[in-house]
Amino acid sequence: MMTMARSAGGVLLVALGLSGAARAADNTVALVLGVKGSPFYQALACGAEAKAKELGLTLTVSAPDQFAADSQIPVVNAVAATKPAVAVVVPTDTKALIAPMRQLAGMGTKVVTVDQTVSDPSFVQTQIVTDNEQGGKLAADAMNALLGGKGKVLVITQPPGSAAQDARTAGFEEELKKFPGLQLLGPQYQSDDPQRAAEIVTSTLSAHPDLAGLFSTNDQGAIGALTGLRQAGATGKVKVVAYDAATAEVNALRNGSISALIAQNPRQEGEVAMEAAAKLLKGQSLEKTMLTEIATIKAGDTAAAQRYEYKGDCR
Repeated sequence: MMTMARSAGGVLLVALGLSGAARAADNTVALVLGVKGSPFYQALACGAEAKAKELGLTLTVSAPDQFAADSQIPVVNAVAATKPAVAVVVPTDTKALIAPMRQLAGMGTKVVTVDQTVSDPSFVQTQIVTDNEQGGKLAADAMNALLGGKGKVLVITQPPGSAAQDARTAGFEEELKKFPGLQLLGPQYQSDDPQRAAEIVTSTLSAHPDLAGLFSTNDQGAIGALTGLRQAGATGKVKVVAYDAATAEVNALRNGSISALIAQNPRQEGEVAMEAAAKLLKGQSLEKTMLTEIATIKAGDTAAAQRYEYKGDCR
């Protein structure tokens, strides 16, 4: 069963109560997501909850209101107060989360990162990630094919500091060098704000009405970019390649307003995180980095779109 509790800091904790399972302190796992309301992180939590139940773990799930260090650090501190045996964290900043996560490790909690990483992972048991740089390269390859090797391309991403977003941008920019006919505009930053992404698109089209392609490094940027394209009357004229496979993105792929998606498997990330936690609780060692799958989904590939769509309702 699912139970909910609110900590003194106002952080909503979702506890997965396991009927008949022991609630010993050495069996507790805390999962701290990147932000509330994200289809990606909801799907990750679903995978974690299902696998935790299967493995007999007692799991709590919490998340900040914004994908930002100042919003997440109090959540991590609230989790530290509960002294879980294992903490699985999506660090929203490569540097700012090091101190609170290191404090967790210093208290005896085994720390695992998932989806994102920190610049000093010396205290982290394992990092569960997709190859984000390779994902950026896949996006560049897809863009080149869509544009026939010619045209201006805009990148919309997060401000520097998010390891995954930085790697996707870097991979895209590096691969784009192979295609001299593609002219890079950006990157421009939307801070997980769809409205800001829409504004970036409309202002860019005003300055560059011949914009040919757009790459968004996450779902929130893509959703906002589509709004901006509609407002500018440029839907379909500008080819969109977007990271993630949130339902809104998959629907846009089906109706042609997105041309390709670079999809991760957040449910798999959650499952792998719980498998890693279970091994740590048994005293087993882990590889320092564990990779999960990534795929390019092209228009018309309905089977892949259905497989990778981020579903946060835990079906």
